Amino acid sequence: MKNFILLFPAAMLLSSCAYKNKEADLVVRNARIISMDADGHEYQAMAIKDGRILEMGAEQQILNRYRAKETYDAGTQVIYPGFIDGHCHFLGYGLDKQKVNLVGAKSWSEVLARVRAYAGKHPGNGWILGRGWDQNLWDVKLTPLNDSLNALFPDRPVLLQRIDGHAAIVNQFALTTAGLDAKSSIAGGLLEVKNGKPTGLLLDNAVSVFQKIFDDADDVTKRKALLDAQRDCFAAGLTMVCDAGLDAGTIDLMRKMQEEGVLKIRIYAMLSDDSLNFQRYASGPSISDRLIVRAVKCYADGALGSRGALLLQPYSDDAAAGHGLQLSTRAHFVDVANWCKAHGFQMATHCIGDSADRLLLGVYGEVLGGTNDLRWRIEHAQCVDGSDFGLFKKFNVIPSVQPTHATSDMLWAIDRLGEARLANAYANKRLMQQNGMIALGTDFPVEAIDPLKTFYAAVVRKNADGVPEGGFQMKDALSREEALHGMTIWNALATFTEKDLGSLETGKSADFTVVDRDLLTVSEGDLLKAKVTATFVNGEQVGDQ
Repeated sequence: MKNFILLFPAAMLLSSCAYKNKEADLVVRNARIISMDADGHEYQAMAIKDGRILEMGAEQQILNRYRAKETYDAGTQVIYPGFIDGHCHFLGYGLDKQKVNLVGAKSWSEVLARVRAYAGKHPGNGWILGRGWDQNLWDVKLTPLNDSLNALFPDRPVLLQRIDGHAAIVNQFALTTAGLDAKSSIAGGLLEVKNGKPTGLLLDNAVSVFQKIFDDADDVTKRKALLDAQRDCFAAGLTMVCDAGLDAGTIDLMRKMQEEGVLKIRIYAMLSDDSLNFQRYASGPSISDRLIVRAVKCYADGALGSRGALLLQPYSDDAAAGHGLQLSTRAHFVDVANWCKAHGFQMATHCIGDSADRLLLGVYGEVLGGTNDLRWRIEHAQCVDGSDFGLFKKFNVIPSVQPTHATSDMLWAIDRLGEARLANAYANKRLMQQNGMIALGTDFPVEAIDPLKTFYAAVVRKNADGVPEGGFQMKDALSREEALHGMTIWNALATFTEKDLGSLETGKSADFTVVDRDLLTVSEGDLLKAKVTATFVNGEQVGDQ
């Protein structure tokens, strides 16, 4: 008994020394942490220091072991690895917020009314830029002529992009400013002419003629755009975005803003297919904690909605549109592919139509030569011929898709493609099965920025109105687990960041998203009610939630 009495205080002393004997910057508690690690572990709490996860475990285990500068009580909500958008236009989204918003306009008359209202608030002779019209939402689903636009703005240039960015309507003054007329010919683009007169409709490379307007935006304009985009991304639970097509100057600005500490979101920056960008990055990729430059974005074709997607057979609803548009030659794509392979860059190519997919998969196969871990990507892969799915596996090509495209396009895609081709379109499940992974994104601003809508569209295959009742082509729906993988760890694999991002594990970056319900178990109806309540990057709460 005497010995026990002597030993008891000593044991208590040792125990007290072990209690909270480790330091952390942040302890997260009272949570359901879905780790997304290989074994599917779930935890109640985690400790974070210097932006990385120290330990994860049961609540009392973490609370008893760590003293922290801050504690975050998750209120029993669910924590996921930070959501990653696998394909978007981050800068473009921010710039669009400074243009006339044409999204959801129900007619060409409504488009004109919005433009007229904008011009009234922004008088002068400078460019009027707008984006978001979609003739598929109108009662009369015809692309408009610019006659009414010319009457409203005879001496001020106007450029109004379609929702997909691959088509635009410009007034005559804009055409004159750009030096275009009825005789102009643009490779990989269309300047529509009727009765010997331009209608104002531009497709693909014809729209790109006006790209200088956007490229010449000053740093003040771009800074505001980047910060506006970051705010909305954080509110949506995004911790990293893949910006699909940037010039070196914009990337320099992003780097500077990150060094200043004002741009905190992670950016996987894809270089635009441009010789000046290639010269600038001839020494190889540039990789830092929050900015990675190691991909090149190319365009093989246009978009389905504007009939610019390149198809093996003509459009079912418009023989005059032919097969769509091929935006560069095969030889050019081979040259870019060889440059990417030689300089350590990933190649990522926009391919909507089945002919575009076949073309680029063939180019990839020629340059890659078989099995590899270079992780080249096909962006969108919306319509794939049935005989070509296996090429993704043969050459280890990652399909990068946007599930909300399917639920946005499904009401009219059958008109463009017909039943047989539509059966092989938006085939997310079959694409995922080729290599056991798929990268998911939104393509914002083409679609809404919300990754929870990505999840819903991937799994339920309905739009926000619950249409169609049984889901769209459900054989290609992803499971809930697959969709979550596609927004986290598979997107990390698609960006070579899986050692740091994509799952919540000891030693990895503390990027995580807090959601008010469990996406893996709630009812279909409750999925639409799910909300992001907090977003963390490197253990720091970001955004205004």
